Amino acid sequence: MLIDRNGRAKVLSDREIEQLFEQGFRFARDKALFATCFYTACRVSEARQMHFVDAFHEETVRDDIIIRKANSKGKQGTRTIPTHPHLKKILQQYRQDSLELLRLRELFGGWSHKNLNSEGKLVWNNMFQCPLCDSKHFSKQGWYRDKEQVYLCKNCHSYFHESKLIKSQLDANTSPTIKYDTLGVISSSNYGFLFAEPNNPFLFPGKQGQGCLSLRNAINIFEITFDKLGISGASSHSCRRTSLTIMHREGVILRVLQEISGHKDLGALQKYLEVSPDQTRAAINVLG
Repeated sequence: MLIDRNGRAKVLSDREIEQLFEQGFRFARDKALFATCFYTACRVSEARQMHFVDAFHEETVRDDIIIRKANSKGKQGTRTIPTHPHLKKILQQYRQDSLELLRLRELFGGWSHKNLNSEGKLVWNNMFQCPLCDSKHFSKQGWYRDKEQVYLCKNCHSYFHESKLIKSQLDANTSPTIKYDTLGVISSSNYGFLFAEPNNPFLFPGKQGQGCLSLRNAINIFEITFDKLGISGASSHSCRRTSLTIMHREGVILRVLQEISGHKDLGALQKYLEVSPDQTRAAINVLG
């Protein structure tokens, strides 16, 4: 909801920005999306369509983030934004968490709402593992001489008898957990894992790992988080407006802001910038 007198998204306060980064996002992907918008002053529609190579060179976050022309509004061209150290750290964590999610999915064979505990975390309590590869994901394949259950490991595709199962070191207290929310990990079938589909180029994959995160879901991530923290008047556009306003207040000239925002028209850029009462008062005091 927009409550600015001119119908514009709210400019976030320092305290609200701190809350969003520290308490707002439970899942690494969502925090990475927010951080990308905030630290590059790009639109959420631009961030969600970024390619992995726009932010990473192989395993390392780039020194400059690329915002592609094809993803930008109107006549705005491709632009390159220096990577803020905080953004670099958050993106690197997103990559690491994504690799860990894939490792766990391969190990446990997926998850569903049945794995959720009361704290909203995904929990595995598998007590046995494959004797050859340590996978906890196997299926029953009938009986050996009607006496012993036969299993097939879905990881290494080996057959083995029940007597060969190895007791897992995992229990209810030490099982790996993944933070869960409705916009984060739901199940292996519909969460868009980074790296899950080798041919998907997007940094923020869409449903079942196909394409990119939808605009509606990207906006929902922001709106639900703002609502959770009680930040009224903010929208997904608040990141862009806040970033540009902060830089302007710190003395960054309009021409540099224009280079960052991608605006062709300075007039359009100036509409983003909020002037505080203190700034107005200081301007009047200059008159002596």
